[in-house]
Amino acid sequence: PRALGVIVGGAFTTWAAFIALVAGVLAGGGAIEFTTFLAWVVVAVFGALALLFGWWTIGIARLAYEIDDDALRIRWCGREVVIPVVDIQRVVPGRTVGEETVSGLNWWGCHIGRGMAASLGPTLFFATHNRPEDNVFVVTPGRTYGLTVPDQVAFAEACSRRLIVGFEPGEPQRVEPQGLALLPLWGDQDVWFALSFVLVALGALGGFLFSQYPDLPALVQIDFPRATGIVRVDHPSALLRIGAVGGGIVAVNLGLGFLLHARERAAGLWLLVSAGLIQAVLLGAAVVAFERA
Repeated sequence: PRALGVIVGGAFTTWAAFIALVAGVLAGGGAIEFTTFLAWVVVAVFGALALLFGWWTIGIARLAYEIDDDALRIRWCGREVVIPVVDIQRVVPGRTVGEETVSGLNWWGCHIGRGMAASLGPTLFFATHNRPEDNVFVVTPGRTYGLTVPDQVAFAEACSRRLIVGFEPGEPQRVEPQGLALLPLWGDQDVWFALSFVLVALGALGGFLFSQYPDLPALVQIDFPRATGIVRVDHPSALLRIGAVGGGIVAVNLGLGFLLHARERAAGLWLLVSAGLIQAVLLGAAVVAFERA
């Protein structure tokens, strides 16, 4: 039943990638002006959306439930939700639950996130149903899980067979990250704050360069430090190197910062923040350079 979710997610991914591609073509062939900068912003935003929807679509395609003698495991987007079998109190078919609402990823064939089931209360959905009747609800002491299982009878029997044995209370329900999800940066709010600061600073630098460039004369005067007494006359595009330097610094610092964060959090954060601070310095340098040009 997940085919519809994959198709819709793939359509969203393609749509976002297409807009990013069109904007990239327009920006690449456009003049150096503020509207071109906005086109590059569209490329960045919709490119990120394409990656995000692509990741979610892969997650839908690979969504899996596995039950053994110890636990029910739900695999979703690099994470595994582990529900000890001893915690399962009952399995309820979706046709008996009533109205369902989901807040999170919620489109045709994809229902992932927190929600409500009318007769069961707060529920975590990892479902790909097309109709509410396609779902089965696993009720535990702490929470309820909504899953889309093709053979609900077999699933309920698998749970009940393991409950008959009678287990002693074991480990709690938990989420275990896997693969890239193991990196601690995903849960570090300071990383996302620093990244936002870097992107805003880089955007401010780029926006200034693109907005001021059309007003420059055909030739500009570039002053080196006054102590040298050197003055160079060049094409206005020479001033755009400030933006190129800023972009290069961001790329290097972000790469090194993400790599270092797992081993040395403080060093990783400093690299991220310093990238933003350097953008601010370059913005100041750009303002001075454009005024003197």
